[in-house]
Formats: sequence, structure tokens, C-alpha cells
Amino acid sequence: MRIWFCLWVWFSTLADGSGGLPLPAPLWVVPEISGPPFYPHPVSLPKQWITWNLQWFPGHTPTANPVAKADHERDVKKWLGRWKPDVAILEEVLDADALKRSVPELPWQAVTRFSRAADEGEKLPPQNLAICSRVPWVEAWEMDFGNLPMSPDRPVRGFLGVMWRTSSGETWTAYAVHLKSNRGGREGMARRRERAIDYLRLDWRRRGLSPEKDAVLLAGDFNSSLKNPEFRGERTIHNLLEEGWVSVTAGLPWPAGATVRPDPTQKYPATDFDHILLSPGWVGQMGTQRWKAGVMQSPDLPGDHWPVWMKLEKQPVRSPCLDR
Repeated sequence: MRIWFCLWVWFSTLADGSGGLPLPAPLWVVPEISGPPFYPHPVSLPKQWITWNLQWFPGHTPTANPVAKADHERDVKKWLGRWKPDVAILEEVLDADALKRSVPELPWQAVTRFSRAADEGEKLPPQNLAICSRVPWVEAWEMDFGNLPMSPDRPVRGFLGVMWRTSSGETWTAYAVHLKSNRGGREGMARRRERAIDYLRLDWRRRGLSPEKDAVLLAGDFNSSLKNPEFRGERTIHNLLEEGWVSVTAGLPWPAGATVRPDPTQKYPATDFDHILLSPGWVGQMGTQRWKAGVMQSPDLPGDHWPVWMKLEKQPVRSPCLDR
């Protein structure tokens, strides 16, 4: 049963990031959660991370037959088993049970329960987000945009957040994102992606998080490029970078930085829509040279996206923010 943290209300004191009128509030709910019922706090925080758009998992299409679904489950299980991440942040998940079968090594799993917006084809299943972890977390939550009024800048889907805490009180927070696609015109859709980041800021304030001081990670499919000059005017990611956030793959040359393979019909070229972003607080605690990152490009990978990976090299140089 869904647990509603907040009903349809206006937050008169929570203005959007551009200093405009208050944002209509989304719904904060508990996602579908699975994992061992009892566990101690971990000694250390996750080291190896991956984000991957699985493309309508399982099956690659919303109308896939059972054989295609089983093949997709097997492929995801093989590749994630080969990479052995501590945390997998995944997009376009249609079936939480299929995810449990494909990623048994990451038993703490949270999957959103989004509804599709009226302008996105309500007959299609929702493209949910998932965070799967080898390390137990202390909390998972979902921000759902399903109740927001239709408007030109309405974001889609929502966000999924998870917080880890070690036995010594160190905490890190991660968000899974899948922002609006470019279907319908890139400029108009950029407004909807930028508005989504305003909602992220609202969630940080609600939780008392300060990215300038706290370790926060954003990962997923942003549908916005840092390497394609046609996206240079979009502020979705650039505002965060100007505030001290870091893209772990910013230094990759082209085409090694591409995360979306070219469309077989050549209608869509390769691009870099998938990102892992680290807050200034994360960078301050870890140091700028304490991770390695890249894109796993292989013609044998299932789906239309390549995963982005990050491996932390050492423990933080100073203690992350403690339990407030």
C-alpha cells in the first residue's frame, strides 16, 4: 500500500529555483522496497556505482513477448554480474519482480510506481526508476509528479532517493533521475527538464540537505548533453555545474563519452544523455582525484544506452556529514 507523505497542497514558502511563484507540491511516497528485513549499519559506504537505462526492462519494448522478456532478464543479469557494482541506478524498469531475478546480488532494491502523464501516452506502462544496492540503506523515498497540473513546463515521472548511513554515522544520498525526452521539440522539453531540477531543490530543502556541504549524487538519463553544442543553452545540468557539481565523465573525449548508441536508422546520432553528477559536498569530502569513471561501450550490451560507471578509490578525506 502506498503511504502518502503529502497531499495536494501549495507550499507558499518554497519558491522554484528561478525565484518565481511557489511550485505546486508533488506527492512524496514510499516506493516498492525489497531486501533483507534485518541488517546492521555497514562499516563503509558503496564504492562501485553504475547507472544504466535498461530500455523498457524487461523486453526492450512495452509489448514484448515472454521470450524477449526472459532474454532481456538474462542479459542484464549477466552484465551486472560481470561488473559487480555496489549500487545500480536504473531507468525504464517495468517489472520490479524481473529486477529481483536479474540483480539478486544487490538485494536492497527500491522501485518507483509512477503513472504516465496524459501527454505521454497513458496506454503505455510507466517507465520506473530503481536503485539496487549491495549495501543496506536507512531510507528510500519517491517524489511523484503524477498529480501536477498539465502545463508547458510540467516535469514527468519523478525522482527516487536513497540515503545510506554507516555504523560511524557517515551518510551519503543518491537520486535516480530520468528527465523528459526531446520528443516534441528540444527547446520546449528543456523547460520541463529545467523545472525538474527545481523540484530536486525543493526535495533537498524538505530533507534539510545542502549540496554545498552534504554528499549528494544524481545519476540517470538526463536527456540533455554536455558534449553536443546544440544543448549549450540548456540550463538543466549547467546550472548545477556552475554551483560546483561535477560530472564524473566530463573529461572523456568523444566518442568515448557517448552513452546512447546511434539509432540503426541513423535518425538519432550517438550522444551523452546519461550522467553521474557529484555535489560540491561530495567532492569536498572525497577530493577531486578519488574516483575513476567511464562509459561501458560494447556492441553486445542489451538496449540503446551504454552504462556509466564510477569507482571510488579511497575513503573520504574527512568525515561526511553526520546524522542531523
